Parts: sequence; structure tokens; C-alpha cells
Amino acid sequence: MAVTLSALPLFSAQAQQAAAPATEEELPTVTVEGENSPDNTLEGTTGISRLPGRIQDIPQVVQVINQQTMQEQGVTTLEQALRNVPGVTVGIGEGGGGMNGDQFRIRGFQSKGDVYINGLRDFGVYVRDSFAYESIEVFKGPSSESFGAGTTGGAINSTLKQAHIGDKYDFEGQFGTGPLYRGVFDINKQLDETTAFRIVGMVNEQDVADRDHVESNRYGLMADLGFGLGTDQTLHLNYLYQNGSRTPDYGVPILTPRFGDAVRYGSLGKPVTEWGVPRTNFYGKVTDHDDTEANMFTANYKREVNDWLTITNDSRVGYYTRDFATSVPGCANTPSNVTNPTPEQYEGTCTGQFFAGGNPSIAFGGGNPGFDQTSWSGQNVTTAIAKFNTGFLRHEVVGGFDMYFVNDERTLISVNGSKGTSPIWNPVYGNTTGYFLYPNPLGNNGQRESTATDFGAFVSDRIWLTDQLSVLGGIRYDSYSADYSFWCVGTTCLNGTNSWTNAQSTTQFSSPKASVIWEPTSNQTYYASWARSYSPQGMFPTNDITVVNPTQNNLQPEENETYELGFKVSTPDGRLGFTGALFRVDKSNAFYVDPNTFDTVETGENQRVQGVELGVTGNITAAWVIQAGYAYYDSEIMTSTTADYIGNEVPFVSENNITLWTTYELTKDVLSQLPGKLLVGGGITYASEYFTNSANTAIIPESFSLDALVSYEYENYRIAVNAYNLTDELNYSAGWGNRAVPSSGRTFTLTVGATF
Repeated sequence: MAVTLSALPLFSAQAQQAAAPATEEELPTVTVEGENSPDNTLEGTTGISRLPGRIQDIPQVVQVINQQTMQEQGVTTLEQALRNVPGVTVGIGEGGGGMNGDQFRIRGFQSKGDVYINGLRDFGVYVRDSFAYESIEVFKGPSSESFGAGTTGGAINSTLKQAHIGDKYDFEGQFGTGPLYRGVFDINKQLDETTAFRIVGMVNEQDVADRDHVESNRYGLMADLGFGLGTDQTLHLNYLYQNGSRTPDYGVPILTPRFGDAVRYGSLGKPVTEWGVPRTNFYGKVTDHDDTEANMFTANYKREVNDWLTITNDSRVGYYTRDFATSVPGCANTPSNVTNPTPEQYEGTCTGQFFAGGNPSIAFGGGNPGFDQTSWSGQNVTTAIAKFNTGFLRHEVVGGFDMYFVNDERTLISVNGSKGTSPIWNPVYGNTTGYFLYPNPLGNNGQRESTATDFGAFVSDRIWLTDQLSVLGGIRYDSYSADYSFWCVGTTCLNGTNSWTNAQSTTQFSSPKASVIWEPTSNQTYYASWARSYSPQGMFPTNDITVVNPTQNNLQPEENETYELGFKVSTPDGRLGFTGALFRVDKSNAFYVDPNTFDTVETGENQRVQGVELGVTGNITAAWVIQAGYAYYDSEIMTSTTADYIGNEVPFVSENNITLWTTYELTKDVLSQLPGKLLVGGGITYASEYFTNSANTAIIPESFSLDALVSYEYENYRIAVNAYNLTDELNYSAGWGNRAVPSSGRTFTLTVGATF
């Protein structure tokens, strides 16, 4: 890969002279694994080339889960790691959309297309294992100027482990309730003074605790070859592979009482498990499966041309496959094709029978039951970072280009026969009716193909007016196009005959940002920021079966705007950091993909989420480490085509969110005579209830988890015991409009490891 870019100061720039090259006697800088993950995460960096500097220097809320926290908590997936971030919720997704697994919402806003690895989009749809992650960063609020389209609530970036100077061999085994069996190896080998190779492997076999018939099995491999380590020119070539075989869990139905039942039980819909049904009940079938493969080849190049100019080039090619089939449970409170049922009609429905003490059968619905999917993508981001002076003004200019292409092909799956009945109290898992799944042929509306192409150009300039006061301004221009083709059947097709139908959406938009930053000292940052981002129609081709409604080509993109006022302050010794922010996010022209018709639907809603976020991270004492966060969100639907929705809360926004993780190293003071390292820790995760629809008629109840850790390290060995949800609360890990997924009750894991 060759990168050519020439740059000359356009002004009488007082650029510093380039540093002299290292002599043969000079030793290269040693890169230490995890050096960008200090206890005070404000002191760390993002690892993303177009976001230089420390976390403390970025004028927006950025929350980091570092390697130490993930290891202490026994984290195995991206979803588990994100439980450390208040305001991140998980959605189930629909059968048609197929986004079961990693579908995240930040501040209540959809972020399913805003998942990045090393600053490049991860277009795959799968449950991401964390075995290859060095750290995870969550950028709150619209961030299109840095990341591109989307990012209404923010962006999630995972930084991969990289080859480093020095040999290291790490092995770890994990055993837990469920049961869980997991093994990870991490081997780094230095090849010469500036070259190293690292390989990380994982196997995970798991029956999900407290969920009947639900499995989550994975294996993966990451290999990284690093050149020029410790020099002014580095290149990392990385290959990441993950294979997954799991049971898609679409949870339990949400029941909404009506008439007399609403008087007795309340009018809000709640998961059926809130009415006494065991959380172990699984309403899927034996044919449900989610088999995925993800292949990503990434090249990260960095050249420090001199002490004022740095060039980076990040490229990725991804190839993904998915074989997916599911059963979506439902329990209606109205008869089919009836809008306003009578009390007598309601009594005959699933919900009516349940509250009458019966054992009604759930319905299997939610669009198509599955699909076969093949996707591939390519992306390149080239960035230049220039630091120079013009007169008395100091500049940090970041500019570059971002281009990607993604293609997705699907064959929908149909059911031959009936899945039969499945009583709500004792569901039937087996195939008792002899039904089978089959791919839809070309002539039966079973083929889908989606593509999306984006070209983006971005530039920002941070200008120091004084040593303490600076302004940051930036803008990104995007030219985005999406194309969707499908086999149409019936009189609604072109010319009234069966044919391929094609729909396209093309749009251009500019995403600006502006900040005023005051840094009275190096450990204090106060800022006021404004930014705007856009989500064009059809930007999730690998996430949704359709990306464009053929009858609504060229819809205006969703527009998202944020205002934020915040601070990031560390103690003088840098060991402890505090953050706080007031923010407001406005989203207009909201749309979604209908899971039954696959059409893009404009909701006519303008949504607002505002609130406060507080955090603390780092060392309280030499032995005591803490990472905690609190978020308060106030949300409102400002406008809607449905008048009754105006003034309601925005779905999936939890008002109060608390996360805490803290550890104490007893052998640093209390048990200083004990050899080795004895660590105790614990934490809580709390989120208040949230609505699952704009009508505010159904809720996911509040969740609370109390977790604990005891670990001991001696010489090269480590053993740890983790306990999760010690109070055995009935919590929900994910939700949707009419379903919720119960999470595990009290569980335990034992981890043993060795490092050489």
C-alpha cells in the first residue's frame, strides 16, 4: 500500500524543524501493551488517527472501557463491556430486519450502523466477542464530522490489540454457570528491533444461564503484524476472524391489559415474566439458528513526516456471511383485523385469556423467519494532521478523505407448514408438526440486493487564541448513494408484471461542528460544543433487508443536532479524573424500516433528549481504583403525525442510569505481608424503566445488578472469581415494541490464567 501526499505551509508558518533521524546507537521507543489505557482514562488516547490527543482534549463526552476493567469483570462480548456506559441500551430488532444481537442505542437513539473497529466501520451483523479488544470507546452525541453518516446518539469504537516490542505469552481459561467454557490465548513475539507478530485466539461454548435452549458458541482468531514499531513510520497488518453459532433469543411477549384487566393490573404493557411466567421460558423453536462468519483485513499506516506533520492511512476489506432463522413470539390483545375490540372480543385474545387464568398459545410473527446473507465491504480513510503557527496563532489541522462501499445479498427463508401452537406457560420447543424451512426462489419475491457508496471529505482546525483559550471548527461533506433491488410479484410491480424492481436514494450533506475550549491548566478542560449529523435513507444495507422504499425515493435524511456544555478535570497528579456535561440532542425527520413490508416509513416525529452526564475514573488511592458514571435523561416527542404522541417520552430512553466498578488491592496496605496481588472489587449497574414505543403504552422495567470480584495473582499466575447479579434480580438485557429478553439471574465464573 502506497500513500503519497505533499504538504507545504501556505502561510509564513512557524513550523518546527523536523527531528533528526535516529542513529544506529539510538534505541527505538518501546511500545508497552496497554499504555493507552491508564486508570484515569482521561489521560489515554482514542487510537483513532483523525482524533488526536488525549481523551481529555476532546470536547464531547467520551467514555472508555479499558483492558484492565474488561479483564477484572470477565467481559466476553462488546455488549457486556458497554454495560459500563450509562445510557447504552440493547434492542432486539425485528425478524425482517434481522438485527438480533449487537443492536445498540445511545441516549435512546439507534446506533446499529455506528459500530467501529480501529476507527473504521464494522458492517457485519453478529455478536462481537471482545477477545481481540484492547479498549472500547463510546463517543456520545452526533459525531458525523469525525465518523460520517449516522451517530445520532454517538459512536462505538473498539481498539484492537496490536503487536508490540517484547515477547509475551498469555493463556486464560474461564468456567461458569450456564455452563460456560471459554479459553483465550494471546501470544506476542518480537521478530527484530522494530518488528513483532501477535496472535490471539478464542473459543467460547456457552448455554445462557436461566434461558432454556439458548446457546452462544463462538471461536475466533486475530493476527497482527507490526512493522517499524518505535519509529516514525509504522504499519500494522491485521486479520480478524470470528465464527458464531448461537440461538437468536427474541425474548418473551409484552402483555398490555385492556378493559377490566387494565383496571386490575394497570394499563401499561409489561413482559409476561412480570406476571409470574418463569424467565427461563424460551418461545423459539428447534430450527432457530444464527450462524455467522466475519472476516476483516485491516491495514493501519502512520508516518510522522516531521514534528509538525503526520500522515495516516487506514484501510479495511470485510466479508461476512449469515444463515439466520428465528421465531418471534407475540400475545395480542386485539383480534386480527379489529381496531377497537369489544370486551367480549378482548376476552378471546391471547392477553385476555392469560389474565383470565388460562394458558393461551403465543403467535409466531415478526416478518420473514430468516434469510441467507452474504456481505462485503471496503473502506479507506486517509488523514493528515498538521501542527503549525501563523503569527501568534497555534493550529492543529486535521483533514482527509473517507470512502467506502458495501454490498449485501439475501435470500429470504419461508416456512413450509405450520410451527403449531406453543402455550405461554409451557412453550413447545420441538418440531411437532413436521414443518421445514426453505429458501424463496427467484420468482417468489425472495431475493434482495442492497448497495451503498459514500465519499466523504473532512477538515477541522483547532486554533489557540491564547495558551489557554482555543476554538475548534470542522466540517465534513458526504455524497451518499444507496441502491436496492428486489424481485417484485403482483400487480403493484412495474407494468403490472413480475419483474426486478430497483429503487435508489442519493443525497449530499455537510456535517459541521464547533467548540470553544478553555484549558486554564493541562489537567483542566472546559468546553461548549455544537454539532450536526445526518442519517440518510438506506445507510444500513447489512442491517435491514431493505434500505429504500421504492415509492419514497430520495427521502430527506434524518437530521440530528447537539448542544453540549462540559468539563474534564483531573487531579494535579493525573491519577483521578472527573467529567460532567449538560447536553441536548434534537432529531428531526425520523424514519424506520417496517419489519413486515420492508418499506422505509417516515414517522413525522421530531425527538429531543437532554440531560446531564457525570463521571469519575482513576485512582482514589494507590490501592483503590474507581470507574463510575451517572446519566439523567429527559426526553420528549416534539412533533408527530399522531397527535396523541406529542409530549410523550422518546422510546428506549431510561431516565436514570448508574454504573459503578471499583477495586481495592489489599496487598498494597492491609495485607502487605502477603506475597502477590490480592484484589477485591464490586460494582452496580442500574437503569430505570423505559418505554418501548412512541405511544408510551409498554415498558421495560428498571434493572439492577450487583456484581463482585475476588482475584489473586502470584508471579506468573492469576485466579479470579466473579459473581454477577448477586441479588438475583429479574432484569432485561434487551427490548423492542412488544418483546423483552430476560437476562440471567445470579451467576458465577472462575478464571485461571498464566502469563510468561
